[in-house]
Amino acid sequence: MSTSESRVIIVGGGVFGLSTALWLARDGYRNVTIFDRCSFDKNYYNPADGCDGASADINKIFRATYGSQEHSQDLALEARDIWLEWNRSIKESLPSDLPRPLTPEDELLTLCGVYHLADGPDLVGRYVENLRAMEESAPSFRNLQFIKDNGSDEERVKTLGPEWARKYHLFDKFRDGATNGFLDAGSGITLADKACVYARHLCEQAGVKFILGRPQGELQHLIIEGYGSGKRVTGIRTCDGLSHSADIVIVACGAWSSSVVPESHRSVEATMGTIMFIDIPSDRKDLRERFHPDNFPVWRFIQGDGDGSYEGGGFPITKEGRLKFGFRARKFTNFQDHPTQDNLRISTPQTKYSPEPINTVPLYGLELMKQVIGGLLPELTKIGFTDSRLCWYTDSIDNEFVVDYVPGYSDSLFICSGGSGHGFKFLPVLGKYVKNQLERVPDRFTSLWKWRTVEEGKQCNGLEEGEAGPREMSKLRMAKPQDFQFPIKNSSTLSDHLQQLTLGPKTKSHL
Repeated sequence: MSTSESRVIIVGGGVFGLSTALWLARDGYRNVTIFDRCSFDKNYYNPADGCDGASADINKIFRATYGSQEHSQDLALEARDIWLEWNRSIKESLPSDLPRPLTPEDELLTLCGVYHLADGPDLVGRYVENLRAMEESAPSFRNLQFIKDNGSDEERVKTLGPEWARKYHLFDKFRDGATNGFLDAGSGITLADKACVYARHLCEQAGVKFILGRPQGELQHLIIEGYGSGKRVTGIRTCDGLSHSADIVIVACGAWSSSVVPESHRSVEATMGTIMFIDIPSDRKDLRERFHPDNFPVWRFIQGDGDGSYEGGGFPITKEGRLKFGFRARKFTNFQDHPTQDNLRISTPQTKYSPEPINTVPLYGLELMKQVIGGLLPELTKIGFTDSRLCWYTDSIDNEFVVDYVPGYSDSLFICSGGSGHGFKFLPVLGKYVKNQLERVPDRFTSLWKWRTVEEGKQCNGLEEGEAGPREMSKLRMAKPQDFQFPIKNSSTLSDHLQQLTLGPKTKSHL
C-alpha cells in the first residue's frame, strides 16, 4: 500500500496518469515520476505530431448524463466545476505564465451544448432514463436540458438566449423530423490536447517529474523480483538501458495496458473506434461560422440495433477549421503476439505511428458515417472527408474503470485503466479517487473499479470473444482514398451492403 513516502513510477502520461500524479503530488507525495515514450514537452499532445494515445486528441465530449450510473454522473459534475475553475485560472493568467501552446483565450471546457438524437419519433429509453436520473439527483442541471419537439421546453430554451433557441431547432428537418432527443445546454467539449498540456503544467508545479520521449521515456519492461508469494515489481527498465527503482509502479498505458501487464488482458482490451475529419477551407467563412461552437453543439445520434445500427456523432469546428466525427457502435480489435509473454495473443493498437503504420479506417463504419452525416449535414458532402484516425480505447468488461492492485505482486504493481471511451471528462478529478484505491481507503468507487476479469459464459463487453470474434480487423475491408468521398453508392439495401464489407460468411456485428 502506498504512502506519501513511497517512490511512485507512473507509466503513461495521458488522462489517468496525469490526474493520478497531480492528486498524489498535491497531497504530499514527494517522489512521483511519469514516464512516456511520447515527447509531450515538445509535441504538446498534438495527435498530428506523433501522439497516438486516446488522450491526445483535438477535442472530447463532456457530458454528465449517465442514467442509473449515478456515481459517474456525480463524478462528471464534480469534474465540471474544476474544468470551469481551470478556465478562469487560464483566462486570468499572463501569457508568459502559461505552458505552450496555451493562451489566456483558450477554454479547456466550452459549454456549447450536446444534442442527443435518435431515430424515430418517440424518446428512446436511454434518453428517458438520463433525464429521469437528472431530475431526481441533479435538478438544477436537469433545468439545462430541453426535449426535442416539446412545446414547454421550446419556450424554456428561449430564456437562455437566441443562440440556444437556434441550436434547439438545428436538426428539425433531419429524417423529415422523425427523430427524438434532447439538447443539453450544460455540456459541451473539452480541448483534449491543451487540457493535457495544462494538467502536465499543474503536475510540474506540484513537483511531479517527467521523463519523456524515446528512448529514455519508453518502457522496455517491468523489473520483477522474487517468485510465488514473494514476487514484486521493483521498478522499470527503459529503452535507453537504464533501470529506475520504485516502491509502486502504476500502469496507466490506456490501450497498451495489457501489453505491459499480461494478466490484465481479460480485464481490459484495446478496441478501435473510427474517427473522420472534414477540413473546411479558409475561404468558406459561411461554413466556419455555421459550425462555430457559438452556433453549433456537439451532436450524437443512435439508430437501430444489430447489423447496420449507428452510434456516433460530431463536434463543432476547431480554430483551425477541422470538423471531427466519430463512429462507436462497433469497435474493432487487432490481435497480435504479446511483446513479453509467450503463447499469448492480445488486441494491440495499430496507428499511423506504429512500426507497421495504418492510414485508413474500416469501410464498415465509414459507410455508415457517410449515410448519417450526408443526411444530417448535406452541405459537407462536396468537400468529403479529408483525414482519418483510428482511436484506440481501453474497454473493460463492464465499461467501469479498472483501478486496483494487480494480484500476485504484493501491492507493488497497480493498474489504472479501462477508460472505455468515456474517461477523458474526469481528468480534473479522477486522481482524487485513484489515490483512495492506492491507499486502500474505501469509497463508492472501490467495488466498481476493483480488479475483475471475464467470467466464462457471460457477455463481458466483447472481451469474451477473443481473436475469433467478428470485430477482429483481419476480417474487415479497409477504406480506400476514393471511399472518403460522398455520396454512398448503394446497389442494395444498407444492411446488405454492410454485410459485404466483412470477409468471411455470415459475420455479425458486435455492438
